[in-house]
Amino acid sequence: MIVAQDGSGQFTTIQEAINTIPDNNNEKVIIQIKEGIYKEKLEINKPLISLVGTDKAKVKITFGDYAKKPFSNGGEMGTFSSYSILLTGDQFLAKNITFENHAGCGTVVGQAVAVYVDGDKMEFDHCSFLGSQDTLFTGPLPPKPIEGNRFGGPRDGLERRVGRSYFRNCYIEGDVDFIFGSATAVFDHCEIFSLDKSSDINGYITAASTPIDEKFGYVFIDCRLTSNAAANTVYLGRPWRDYAKTAFINCWMGEHIKEEGWHNWEKQHAENTTCYAEYNSRGPGGSMEKRVKWAKVLTEEEVKQYAIENVLGKEKDWPSLVEEEKQFRIYLAGDSTVEDVSPEQGIKQGWGQQIPQFFTDEVFIINEAMGGRSTKSFIDEGRLQKILDKINEDEFLFIQFGHNDQKVEDKTRGTEPYTSYQEYLAHYINGAREKGAIPILITPVNRRSFDEQGNLIDTLGDYPDAMRQVAADLKVPLIDLWKKSKDFYEGLGIEETKALFAWYEQENQDTPPDDTHFSQYGAKKIAELVVEGIKELGIDFANCIINKKEVSRL
Repeated sequence: MIVAQDGSGQFTTIQEAINTIPDNNNEKVIIQIKEGIYKEKLEINKPLISLVGTDKAKVKITFGDYAKKPFSNGGEMGTFSSYSILLTGDQFLAKNITFENHAGCGTVVGQAVAVYVDGDKMEFDHCSFLGSQDTLFTGPLPPKPIEGNRFGGPRDGLERRVGRSYFRNCYIEGDVDFIFGSATAVFDHCEIFSLDKSSDINGYITAASTPIDEKFGYVFIDCRLTSNAAANTVYLGRPWRDYAKTAFINCWMGEHIKEEGWHNWEKQHAENTTCYAEYNSRGPGGSMEKRVKWAKVLTEEEVKQYAIENVLGKEKDWPSLVEEEKQFRIYLAGDSTVEDVSPEQGIKQGWGQQIPQFFTDEVFIINEAMGGRSTKSFIDEGRLQKILDKINEDEFLFIQFGHNDQKVEDKTRGTEPYTSYQEYLAHYINGAREKGAIPILITPVNRRSFDEQGNLIDTLGDYPDAMRQVAADLKVPLIDLWKKSKDFYEGLGIEETKALFAWYEQENQDTPPDDTHFSQYGAKKIAELVVEGIKELGIDFANCIINKKEVSRL
């Protein structure tokens, strides 16, 4: 099925497509959703349905109900009727979609759920979840409310069944208790963004209500906890119910995370019943030695119990998205010209965001690139070590740095081309090789800078040549993206190259031109150059390139 607002599909709304599926559906149904903002309060109560968007930055399902919304009888809507999307059909899959509740700040409207998940074997890949208070609820509801007799909402009073959910490469934002509920859920390589409420306490990431007899609640693996809130103002979690279970494994945490980490929700007895655990937390907010005494630091032996197959169960084809099913794994280390940029950060993109589309499912890209980083700062922040902790034999590490290494006045980032830059590059190469992995060097991509004759001005100095020397000395395969992008830009010309860069697509043309960061179109074209380099090198997975013909530069 195809849903398209412009009429090019069978349906113009998602709910229309859902309604045509039999209630007793017993085979997988894939609904492709073309770009658009779908203003629907969507309910999916049938099993085996997959929603696949073209791009999460361009496919959004949104609604604006909220807990304090008044009814004509004087009552209010309540938290559990405020959802934008209700998912109760088992074996659901969503990919490349943004789910949103746009009601606004919880201090004004109360709780406002973007997605209400109450099923088993639920999967989300490259999705965004946008809201404020109570963004993502993973049911079932607890046995009874703390106050009153009813929770309200469409699932109140129904059989309670603890489901399992798997979130991979997702972006989830909110402030108060914005990931909450009783389900068992794994968040794998997700970004968890805490909104700024301009308060001394800017929120709580989780509010689990794990049943007493469930071994696992929420498990965050290799996630990044980010925020625009002040330092030391956000808790990792607090217990909605006494036996809450939440674990953060190998996660990077920003300075917004409070040193004590966890809150008891003014229930001192819950300190003896909850299981709040961490392992190898890193970053400014990852100081585990300062956590509350009743939180747990896992040992190397204990953390093995949190492997995905242990948490979600060992079943054939579940989860269907688990990375280990891929034949080739490629890790990307680089700066803003490579990184995955969430829609909330603007319209710029890195080429690493666009390159997966050029490969079959046998190739899995893990983009660890981060804007503003150099060979030095990427290592100093523990980002290279994060990759080396995971990379395995015969996997690949692509390395592209140079732009920020140039900032020699910045002692946290600057390097010298033929000394420290080369020394840091050797750390990446040797680290990968020690794990049996294969390093690939990529010279830094050019900025857009022309002279009056239409020739590209070199703004990267000696760094590309210094990398070429390292590649030759250490016998490392190299993709000369500096040379490829130079030829490409000069072939297009001064005016045509503007479309490659994000500033050209901005509505406010008064913004100074940014000739470093790419538009979506530009990121795709640079990714094509990298793919071209992969083909030229004859790397093992080159035969997994979808377009077997010469990659077009036009």
